[in-house]
Amino acid sequence: MPFFGKAALSAVLLCGFAWGMAAQANLPTQTGDWAHDPAVIRDFEQGRELRRAGKLEEAAAAYERVLKRAPGLAVAYLNLGLVRHDQREYAASTKEFAAAASLDPSLFPAHLYLGIDAYLWGHYEMAQKALAEAVRLKPDDAESLYWLGLAQAGGGDLRAAAENLEEETKLRPKDDDGLYQLQEVYLQLWKSTYERLVAANPDSVRIHQVLAEGYVQSNRLDDAKREYNLVQKSAPRLTGIHEALGDIARQQQQLPGAINEYRAELQQNPSAPRVWYKLADVLVDTGNIAEADQAAHSALKLQADFAPAFYVLGRVARQEKRSPEAIANFQKALALGIKGELEESAHYQLYRLLLAAGKNAEANLHQREYLRLQQVRQQRALNIAEREHKVEGAGDSH
Repeated sequence: MPFFGKAALSAVLLCGFAWGMAAQANLPTQTGDWAHDPAVIRDFEQGRELRRAGKLEEAAAAYERVLKRAPGLAVAYLNLGLVRHDQREYAASTKEFAAAASLDPSLFPAHLYLGIDAYLWGHYEMAQKALAEAVRLKPDDAESLYWLGLAQAGGGDLRAAAENLEEETKLRPKDDDGLYQLQEVYLQLWKSTYERLVAANPDSVRIHQVLAEGYVQSNRLDDAKREYNLVQKSAPRLTGIHEALGDIARQQQQLPGAINEYRAELQQNPSAPRVWYKLADVLVDTGNIAEADQAAHSALKLQADFAPAFYVLGRVARQEKRSPEAIANFQKALALGIKGELEESAHYQLYRLLLAAGKNAEANLHQREYLRLQQVRQQRALNIAEREHKVEGAGDSH
């Protein structure tokens, strides 16, 4: 069965869609025995037209007539393989693609399609070999890297799969399918590592920590808190636990509790600029502006270019009606490359501050960027929701 069960189904559907529009090979221009055979040329073009019309059996018959008269014509095997793929006859399609690749080892689509159909057929070793050759021929081909990653994951080589899917998503940074499969690989790696951890020491405090992190990702915050408290009880000197409990308290709008946890973390590890920033941000939320200012500056003493600290200083200055200083700090945070929701918020804050200062043109630039980032975030959330709905629906149909 293809890798990841339900996730593989989306890959199959994607492949079916992509191949439905795939360009078929043309006849090569070099001379050959078939070059002077009108029947070969006629049947080859007829096969192309019949496939485009969805008449797959007739298209296959046309290509088979071509191969009887020109058995060395690699592109005829390739196009016949595409027909068999359309029919989801993967045993037959891989045979045709393999013949094409054998006749012409430089024929990149033959290796790519052989690998894809071998993967869909569940023959992961065959798929990996073919797709590795496709990547060798075209190292920057994102499609080859995508399917090679899936084939490696299907064969159990999760680390290699992660490497190739990372490369694919660098080439296609907006490919949500590639990003989805990448996170599935990392999830499988997580599960594998967790099993090794349990086998190595079933009583390890790290087991509770891993469970807590998983609960946080699933938004099961009370369960996560319970596991982190068990870790804290067993290993009170372990750093990062108070910080994690502070993050949970903040998500649950328990701001005094978050402040206490962040301060406890800083008693253990006062050299953590990230925790100083988190403390400062919550202190602004609770109206403790002077303490927030001190905490943000503590972060900057440890790391002078720590962008989130400048973001908090922008909030502090705005609370104290020091608009020029607030503008400067938000701009500094953006210049240092602040990301995520803080970037979105910094643009919004600058829009409001600059508008109040009468700098309408500059304010409008930040408003547009804020709205763009907001739309990207909302669309990403919508894509995730739609994908989960499709996967659930696909699972229900089996």
